[in-house]
Amino acid sequence: MRRALAALFALAIALTLAVPATAATPSPRRMAAQIRTLQGQVKTLQKTLKKTNTRLLQTQTFAVVALLYGACSSAATADALQGANPAAFGTTPVADFNTCGDLQQVTRPTPAIVRQPNTPTVNVFQELLNIFKS
Repeated sequence: MRRALAALFALAIALTLAVPATAATPSPRRMAAQIRTLQGQVKTLQKTLKKTNTRLLQTQTFAVVALLYGACSSAATADALQGANPAAFGTTPVADFNTCGDLQQVTRPTPAIVRQPNTPTVNVFQELLNIFKS
């Protein structure tokens, strides 16, 4: 009985492996239809990728402007708080690493945002607010 079961199992495996595979290649008409479908999908994906890249560039620009704005605003605030006497706080003028100048270049190429270290003035704050004017 065990030999018969083993032989039947071996025969079943041999028949399974011996059966020819169904048509692996589709007909030319079906393949042409699949190609047209794939071409349409590629065009759609290319449009989506272009929109995504545009949004990514806009987001990166916004992030850079936000960082520069924060650094320039912080330096201007430190200047205003220190006033004309930075020694009272035991510090030297705040280094903004030219973020105010870089911010001006990114946002608009016209009037520069001029920061006067250790001089309490509202001019730099006015220039920072002018960025948001149309």
